[in-house]
Amino acid sequence: MPEDIVVGQIGCGYWGPNLLRNFVRAPGCQVKWVAEQSEERRDYVAGHYPETSVTGDAADVIGDAEVDAVVIATPAGSHYALASSAMEAGKHVLVEKPLALDLADAERLVSMAEERGLVLMVGHTYLYNDALSVLARQIDEGVIGDIYYFDLKRLNLGIARTDVNAWWNLAPHDISILLRLRGGRLPSEVSATGASFIQKGIEDTVFARLNWDDGVIAHIHVSWLSPDKVRHMTVVGSRKMAVFDELAAHPVSVYDKGIELMPAEAGRRDYDDFTGTQLVHRVGEVAHPDVIPSEPLAGEVGDFLACIASGGTPVADARRGRDVVAVLAAGDRSLKANGAPVKPEAGKALSKNARN
Repeated sequence: MPEDIVVGQIGCGYWGPNLLRNFVRAPGCQVKWVAEQSEERRDYVAGHYPETSVTGDAADVIGDAEVDAVVIATPAGSHYALASSAMEAGKHVLVEKPLALDLADAERLVSMAEERGLVLMVGHTYLYNDALSVLARQIDEGVIGDIYYFDLKRLNLGIARTDVNAWWNLAPHDISILLRLRGGRLPSEVSATGASFIQKGIEDTVFARLNWDDGVIAHIHVSWLSPDKVRHMTVVGSRKMAVFDELAAHPVSVYDKGIELMPAEAGRRDYDDFTGTQLVHRVGEVAHPDVIPSEPLAGEVGDFLACIASGGTPVADARRGRDVVAVLAAGDRSLKANGAPVKPEAGKALSKNARN
């Protein structure tokens, strides 16, 4: 039988316990280390996972020759340094979103992984969400028709970060969703405005607009300052409309609604002179496609381990993570330019050493 994949995790704060739980449960995986600076969090790991060693130094994890893969669940500003150090040591890497806070750093990480033949995966968990997959099929199969626009809201009275703004903290989720639903195509431009109500220089509320060359637009609203927790996306198309609401009993709803251009009652209807028209509202049934209940993070962890074993490419691979950073960076530049539109930078061509 193949040996277990030995994993070391760096960071076990807000999101880290969820990753740790899933890796410990995953077949064919041994979590040997957790590195965490907080003594309280180290005590948590020692108490709940006594077979896992704890340390306050990430170098203990990266320097262990038995460790095959490193999981990084630390503040975003440390992602590049830790991921590059781990790959320099020959480790596969799963790093939480965003891949990096600088597009050039994200490009370097992608190149490093491809040149060394390592799996570099980014924690874009929504790519493993079955409800999102169901909605994607509705779009891909033409049920929604030609897409007009997307409207996304990710709001809560949440943890106000001090290292990044709400755009870098919350929008990676929505951008990864949009790129999935748009077939990986980057928007042609991004414009964003926001405000720093709580901490000077750190936007806690951001409104962004993404434009594609085919006329599709998307609006993203992210905020730490909302009385309600909202995780909601509306998709409007030429045939139907859909809603993805992960907090609802039915996370995906497809509405047979729209506005159509029809002949007016008094208008002429012959083929030579079609002049009289009117706008007619169409209101039909609401469908709730079946969604398989599952934990997306378990799928993410399983994909990471499977790709290490097979040499495959994960769904949330480094290039997807790089493209999310490209959109984030464009939005950040727009924020600093009072909403001026900015074109995201496209990625480089695949290297010859890239895995299939």
